[in-house]
Parts: sequence; C-alpha cells; structure tokens
Amino acid sequence: MRLTVTNEQMKAAEATADRNGTSYMTLMRNAGEACFGRISRLLDGVEDKTFVVLSGRGNNGGDGIVIANMLTEARASVILVFVQDLPKSDTARQCYSTYEKVVKSTLYVHRQDAVKRALGSCDAIIDCVFGTGFHGELEDNIKDLFGFVNEASPGVKISVDVPSGIDSDTGAVAEGAFRPDFTIVLGAMKTGLYNHPAYESCGRIILADIGIPADCYESCEAVLTEDVLFEFMPKRTVESHKGTFGRMLNISGSAFYTGAALLSTDGALRMGAGLCTLATPTRVINAIAAAVPETTYLPLEQDFDGFINDKSVDMIMVELEKQKYDSILVGCGLGNRKTTADLTEIVIKNADCPVVIDADGLNSIAGNINVLKESKKGVIVTPHPGEFSRMTGKSVSEIQGNRIASAKAFAKEYGCVTVLKGVNTVIASPDGQTFVNTTGNAGLAKGGSGDVLAGMIASLAAQGTELMYAAALGAYLHGLAADKLARTCGMAGILPRDIPRILPEIMK
Repeated sequence: MRLTVTNEQMKAAEATADRNGTSYMTLMRNAGEACFGRISRLLDGVEDKTFVVLSGRGNNGGDGIVIANMLTEARASVILVFVQDLPKSDTARQCYSTYEKVVKSTLYVHRQDAVKRALGSCDAIIDCVFGTGFHGELEDNIKDLFGFVNEASPGVKISVDVPSGIDSDTGAVAEGAFRPDFTIVLGAMKTGLYNHPAYESCGRIILADIGIPADCYESCEAVLTEDVLFEFMPKRTVESHKGTFGRMLNISGSAFYTGAALLSTDGALRMGAGLCTLATPTRVINAIAAAVPETTYLPLEQDFDGFINDKSVDMIMVELEKQKYDSILVGCGLGNRKTTADLTEIVIKNADCPVVIDADGLNSIAGNINVLKESKKGVIVTPHPGEFSRMTGKSVSEIQGNRIASAKAFAKEYGCVTVLKGVNTVIASPDGQTFVNTTGNAGLAKGGSGDVLAGMIASLAAQGTELMYAAALGAYLHGLAADKLARTCGMAGILPRDIPRILPEIMK
C-alpha cells in the first residue's frame, strides 16, 4: 500500500523508524542510494556525464551529499553547491564530514558566476535545497538561482522529495520555485503535492522507498493501488443468476442529454450489474434503446422541453414503494431544475438502498445540501470541483488548494462517501478513511466521462461492494481504462463510450 503524508506525519514516521533501529543516517543513505538508482535509469547511465547538485542546510541537503558522492564514485563529474550555507542539521553535517574529501563542493554565495556556468552546460541538475522544510517565500538570491536554472539551463532537472519552493503540506508554489522535469518523492507521497498548483509543478513524480517500515506510519491517507482494491472486486460465482449481481435503478437523461443516460447505463452494465432499469423520458428511450438492449426501462413523462415533469417524480415515488433495488443512481443529464431537486430529495429520503448522486442531482440540491443526512442506507456523491463549489460555498481555487481536506470535511459533516473528481480524485468516507486515485489522464476531460464513472460506482454498490470501496474501485478502474486507451490511441482520441468497452479487459 502506498501512503500520502503531511510533513508532521513524515517526521513522526522517521522518528519511529529511528527508535526502532533504522537510524536517520541509514535513512539518508537509503534516500541517496534510491535517488542515484533512479537518476541513473532516467539518464541511461551517469558515467562521464556532468551534474550540479544544489543542496540546502537541512536533511534534504544531506540527501544531496549522498547523491553527489555516489555519482562521483560512478565516474560522473559532479559539483555540489551549497546554496545558502554548509549543512546545519546533525545528520546532514555527519554526512558531509564523511564525504567532504570525495565530493567537489562550493558555496553559491562565493562562486555565483562559476556555478551558473556549470549549470549552463551540465547534463542534469539535482535539487536538494529544501525538501519538506519549505514554507513561505524564497529569498531573492535563491529565486535568482532557480530562475537561471528554469530558464537557461539545458540539463534534466530533478527534485528530491519536494521541488524547492513548494509547501509540501498545502501545495502552495512560491514565486520563482524550482521547476523540475522529475520529482523523486522519498518514502511516501507528500499530501500537498496532490493539491493544485503543486501537482502541475512537479514534472513526472517517481516514488522511492527509503526503508521506513509500513507500521511506522500512522493515520495517513492511502494512494489507491491494485493490492488495496483487488479483494473488493465482486466475485462471479459458478452458481449464480442475474439477481445475484444486483438490481440497479438509473434515473438519468433528458432530450438535451440523451448521451448521459446511455453512458451511465453502459458503464453500469459493463461493471457487472445483473439488472439495470433506466428511468428516463420516452424521447430518450426511443433514441438509445437499440444501443443498450440489455437494460429495461421505466418510461417517464416529460415537459414540452424534454425534461421530466412533476408526474414523473410521482412515478419514481411509486416505483420505490413497489420495487426493491440494490442501488439507485440519480442525476446524470436530468437538468438543473426544480423537478430534479424534488426527485433527488425523494430518492435520498425514501430509497431503501444506497444512492449515488451525480451531476444535476448534485447541482439541484446544492441549496438544500443537508438533505444528504436523511438517507437510510448511505449516499455517494461524485462532484467535480465546480459542483463541489456550489455544494459547499467554497471557491474552486480554495477546494483545489486542499482537495483531501475538503473532501474529508464534507464526508464527515454530511455522512456521505465523497468522490471529489479531477486530477488525483479523492475518495473520502464519513469515518475519515481517505484514498487518493492516481490513475486516469487528460483523455477523460470530455463530457460524458463522469456519467460512465457514476454508472460504474452505482453498479458496484448494487453488487454489494461496501460504499467506500465501490467509489474507490470505480474511480481506479475508470482511470485505468483511460490509461490503457491512451497508450493505444492517444489521449485526444479517447471518447467516454470507449471506457465501458475496455472495462472487461481491464477487470480481467
């Protein structure tokens, strides 16, 4: 299992490892060795290549000293530059005293012109200036140094643990921050790097194990991986029938958004739901029936403009009283209207099964969000940042600046599993359990992708998957399908309808 940690949690884990016998010096050497291995692979070897290692006064600078020593031993040409002063932390000072006779080093304040000449002609620049220790603003001389590297240095830029100038807790990016091509994160992912704009400022992120045992980490969020989720995949037993795998009601679609009904239903069926009933206006049924013959329909009445009317709301109420469902999806393509709000509230209050609310279902109840607390069997909400802004009253920038905390707070307050979509989707449960999903790519940035995801999550809930894991597994597989498609057809060409088609292969 991969974890994401705050600065405080990382320090606690390191302290626990030290008490348990894995010393700070051992961790620093492990970090340097892990980075050296990854740098070697990124550059296809290091022998005869030139490097400038920028080191700070703390333990991140100590990592840089180890890296510089290993590069030197591997016959690379290395200059170790202390950008502020010689090491100050005990471990970094110990490291420097061990290697100072081996590694060629200099102080930036004394040799600025020489350092810039080296930066202008080297193969790679290794940033080990601040790590997790940065908060606030950069000093002018460091800003000048990073500005030169960012704009004028042709070498590959690699940050160790956290790009210097980024707050590892909040994700705030200071003016003039180091802009790497790669960031080698040590031990566990730093929470702030999943926030925006930090995530876009890290280049490609690579995680490196530095030997901290898993039991040294406490109360951390998990990054979704297959080993976490595999046990929650619904099992297909030999003795089974369509009812074994759940009955789902999907209330979606309108004349303007026929695709939402089709895509959410397709996602649900491909995810394995045994039975799916689509409640949608007759006009939508006529448009999509041939494309999804596997579903059954509950025809709803509509207004002149193609959206469901008040009578349809009454029809859904009757349906909930006479039929038993294992999950209900509401909201995809219904339109942000009073009838949608009435319908969504009725479903939340009366459904005797889990409810997944997406898109216009969320928009319509944004002014009465407390209704989420009235669910009988649990709710999963799947907002993108704009919808989440309407639901919470927070700005999109505020939400994006701390996605994990935002999703956790909402899930706890309203008692619902919260899927905050976007780059690094966050899945949070009311009890505080939180996952970060790193699958997916920009190919999903098309209308209809969210409808497919909502159908997948509702399908998993119908099959009996615990709500938190239905949401997490749905998000992970949805992104994994997009990643596979990107490798074969490129991101620009991915269509939301491609996701359900490839799901069987992904699940296999």
